[in-house]
This record gives sequence, structure tokens and C-alpha cells, in this order.
Amino acid sequence: MKTKEVLIIGAGIAGCAVGLALVKRGISVTVINSPFDQRLYHSSFIQYDKLEEKVKNLQKEKQEQLNCTRAYEQLMELASQSVEELLDKSNLVERHGNIDIHRSLQEQLREHAKCEWLSNYTLIELLTLDQHSQKKVDRYKKQTCIGAVVYNHTTQRIENLLAKEIILATGGASSLFPYSTQPTTACGSGIAIGYRAGARLLNLEQIQFQPLGLYGKDRPCLPLPLGLLNAGGKILSTKSTSLEIDCTSPVHLLHQLHSQLIQNNSDHLWLDLTFLDHEVLKDKFPSLDANCLSYGYNIVKDLLPIVPIAVYTCGGIAIDKVAQTSVQRLRAIGEVACSGLFWNSREEAISVLESLTWALACAEDIVKQLNRFIYYFPEVRDLTAHLNTSCSVLEEDWKTLRQIMWMYVGIQHDQLHVERGCSLLDQLAYLNTPQDYPSCSIEQIQLYYAIQTAQLIAHAIKSQQGSSFSRAQQPLAAFQKNQQDALRF
Repeated sequence: MKTKEVLIIGAGIAGCAVGLALVKRGISVTVINSPFDQRLYHSSFIQYDKLEEKVKNLQKEKQEQLNCTRAYEQLMELASQSVEELLDKSNLVERHGNIDIHRSLQEQLREHAKCEWLSNYTLIELLTLDQHSQKKVDRYKKQTCIGAVVYNHTTQRIENLLAKEIILATGGASSLFPYSTQPTTACGSGIAIGYRAGARLLNLEQIQFQPLGLYGKDRPCLPLPLGLLNAGGKILSTKSTSLEIDCTSPVHLLHQLHSQLIQNNSDHLWLDLTFLDHEVLKDKFPSLDANCLSYGYNIVKDLLPIVPIAVYTCGGIAIDKVAQTSVQRLRAIGEVACSGLFWNSREEAISVLESLTWALACAEDIVKQLNRFIYYFPEVRDLTAHLNTSCSVLEEDWKTLRQIMWMYVGIQHDQLHVERGCSLLDQLAYLNTPQDYPSCSIEQIQLYYAIQTAQLIAHAIKSQQGSSFSRAQQPLAAFQKNQQDALRF
């Protein structure tokens, strides 16, 4: 089997950025992009000059307590260089100087001769020495990743891909909640797969929520600025009933709106801007009108359906300054990873800068590693097989999963809610554990990984609460047993 130099799993901003940084340094890359990966970057049109301005502003800001000092220093040191090297100014898309970050990176990478693009594959499992090598002695070596098990949607078969370095760039887990800025596929499968390979996880309990999001049925929600409330916007529980809210704190507002939704048993609340001066609104929020129109709402005439939304997965697979995980030859970048950077209000510009910075640092380190080491590849178990195409009750279980996260493990973090959420997730995992290849489908495997990630988040939240062992540890024990009994690919 021919081995790859660098295998990148995921083709979002982070995956394309690290791929581009590598091919510019003469390293061949293979990029895997799943047909399920329908990530949309609704606000990826960022002013090029604003990124530079953001770097300067960050240098003046006081660090959050959770921030890793070395990670913060790296962002300050390399952010400007990464923007200059990876973003092509020729991809400006409009007169205001806005650049489509994702398109810019992807187009540059696709055109490069050293990039192999596999656009119809889905990651199933990471190949590791201890789990997949045919040499029993390899289980005593350090945790090492040697490749990936992927599903080829064209041939409908499972394949092994071996690589010297593997980079996870599979995105976050915000769509484990029913209201998210990401499409429904962003459910953190990379986090669960990395965990199963032995990677250390960090800060999974840190999910960023935003009080105001424009509700979209069967589509990602659109973040709305809180300044709309300061400008005089009113929140309604029904189209005719005003809601008294406390706007002094985003946290209080978030909990109020979440509680109101549950109390009303409704899909959304309403935001009324129709009585405000719309010229002033357009001046203060220039993209608001166009964004709302794209969702079918006219702020001059229509009430806007709103919900609290999950915005960003701040935790994930723990990485160092060069995106290395605790598993050798396995790196992670983007929202699937936890670099040590954290802000209470995370702007998209910060996420972009973090991805570009770590892409540059990761690429430079990989070049050094490839020149220094001879990589070991043992014989691995042949995992080629067909998968079943049946989907059984998947749709109902997806809804159940998101409802559990929303009601028990999302904005509400008290001990009673979280413990109940853990128990319900453990039961859902038990009912959806795959048994063997012929009896499961790729959709079932993806659901199982989403449930595993939800369990990891829930137990991370519970561990932060310092729950007592007796009752609180029972769901964790069941979770660990499910891990042992689960299908090993």
C-alpha cells in the first residue's frame, strides 16, 4: 500500500490553511473531504485589513484566565505572518475589501500540483499501532497514529490510508445542539475519533453560546448583534406579547431566553425592529439587512424569529504550539482542537487568525520532522468491507440527541440537569452502538460518534462540578463500558 506524506482530514478553513502552508513548502498533501461536510461560512467575508487590526487589538487586551500564555504569545508572534502568506489579496470579493477566507484558501490549494483531493470519503477510525498493527509487540510502543480508516462513497467500501503525518481538521461540535451557526453535520465526530485513538481532550465543557440568533428551519442560524437590543429592539414571546428581559448581562439574557423557549414549548421567540429608524440600523449594522433578506425576512416589515444559539466549541483535542496531540504523528487544527486560547466572546476573526497561525506553525514543524525521521509502517489488519445502507430510526435518534443536549447539557449547567443528561446519553449510546460492519451504515457510525462526543462534553461538565462518586460516577462507568464494547474498526 502506498503511503501518503501528510493526510489532512477535513477541508474547512483550518484544513485548507495547513494544506496550503505545506504545499508551499514542497510537501505533498492528501485532503479528505466528506460529502456530508456541508460547512457554510455565512460570515467568512472578513476585511483583510481588519485581520491585521485584530492582531494589534489583541496585543492590547488583557488575557482571559483560561488562556495559555505560550499559545497567546504564538498568536501575537505569527498571526500577521500567516495572514500575509496564506491569504491571497486577489480574492477580494467586493468594494469594501471583504475577502472570502475559505474560498481563497481552497482555490489556492486545489490548483497546486502537490495536493491530492479526495472529495468523496468519510473518516471512520484512526489507524494506531496498539489497535491495528498485526505485530503484537507494537501495542507496547508509544501511542502512535499511522493512518486512517475511511469510507469511499463511490465504491461503497472501507479503505485503509497510511500516512507519515495525519492532521484532523474536522470542525467542532456546536450542531449537537438544535440551534447552531453550523450545519447539522458539525457534530464533533473528530473529537470522538481522536479520543478513541488515545488523544487527550481539554476544556470540552467550554461551549460558547450567543443569546441572539436568527432562526432558520433546517439551516444554520445567523448570529445577530446584541447591539440591536441597545438600539431599542424588543423581544416578544409571541407576536403580540412583549417579554420583559434583563439586557445588562449577555449571560443573564442567554438564560432568560433559553428558559422562555422551554416554558413556551416553542421553536423560537421574536425580535421586533419594525418601529426603529431603519436608516440608523443600516448605518450601525451594515450587513444586517442583507443577511436577514437572505433568510426571507425584511427588517422593515417582519418580526424576526430568534433563538439562543451554539456558536463555537472552545475545547477539543489538546494540542501544543505545532498542533501536535498526545498521540505521535497525529495533529489537530481548527475547532476540533484546543490550542489553549479562550475568549468569553469569540469573534470569527479570532478563530480565523488561530487557524492560520497554527497552520503555519504546524507546517514548519512537519517539514522538520519529515526530514529527520524514518517512519515506521507495520502490516495492519485488512479492514476493507461494504457497509449496510439502511438507516432505521436514525432521524428520531438525532432529534433525541439534540433535545437532550439542549434541555440538560447546554445552557443549563446545574448538577441535576447534567446528571440526568449523562444518564440519557448513556442509554442512547447503548441503543446505537454498532456491532459489526455488515449490520451498520455510515450514517449509524456518524450518529454513534456524535453521541460519544455528547457524552464526553456532558461528563466534562459534570467533572467541573465536582459531583460525588456514588450516583454521579455510575453514568461514567456505563460510558466507559460502552467504549470497551464498541466496534473496533
